[in-house]
Amino acid sequence: MATHLPQTYLTQCCLPCEKELNLVLYLHLVVGPNANQKTIIPTKPGESLFGITAVNNWAIVDAPDFKAKVVGHAQGIHVMADQPSVGYYNSFNLAFVEGSFKGATLHMMGIFNPVGEWAITGGTGELTMARGTIKYKILQESAGIGSIRELNIH
Repeated sequence: MATHLPQTYLTQCCLPCEKELNLVLYLHLVVGPNANQKTIIPTKPGESLFGITAVNNWAIVDAPDFKAKVVGHAQGIHVMADQPSVGYYNSFNLAFVEGSFKGATLHMMGIFNPVGEWAITGGTGELTMARGTIKYKILQESAGIGSIRELNIH
């Protein structure tokens, strides 16, 4: 018995050629009364942090300064999914609101530690089908204000 396959077509790709992007931005995590993250599933006092879940709308800024210009937001969720130590699993979109990537997004995921790396698993707009990594580290922490992380996007 012969199997009939549907007719296939080869077409020119409608996307522009791939480009390499090297970009340094800064993530501003705010604590206190103007916090840009919120716990939605807390743990009880005395329990481990395992399972605590929060949503975030962290500011992405263009300079390592608490008053720098906002160029985007890291919007998503983080969950304490590491029982033996403290490591939040993150999944979020970096939504650009200013600059040459305005309206585009990068989807990122990984563990949120003081120093680490996230995977870029996709994107939209000018960054459609993006893939790569973001290496990050804490540059500054201020009690009652928050922290600034340097993001090396590749």
